[in-house]
Amino acid sequence: MLRAIFVRTLKPGKTIEDYLDAWVPDDADKLEGVRTSISQSTTNERQILTIIEVDASTEEYGDIAPKLVKPDAWDRLAEVVESTELETVFAETDSPSRFGQAGQQA
Repeated sequence: MLRAIFVRTLKPGKTIEDYLDAWVPDDADKLEGVRTSISQSTTNERQILTIIEVDASTEEYGDIAPKLVKPDAWDRLAEVVESTELETVFAETDSPSRFGQAGQQA
């Protein structure tokens, strides 16, 4: 499992909908093994956390990554994003989670 993580600050007046329209591909619902989570900061409504989970290896990610965004996503994002504070990909190392296991036997 890979997780692409982005923390971005939107330009003043831009919305989460503007952000999603800028990069989410039209056929996103057809992508298998991909999940997304979009969150808004509780202290700065312009700050957005995007997590894209991909059931793939690091080697496979290079082929999959272009399908996760619109072809012109970078140009479109430049119109709505003021800054990107974090942009990286993490590989999962601990699964299943150790949290939420209260009362379960190991």
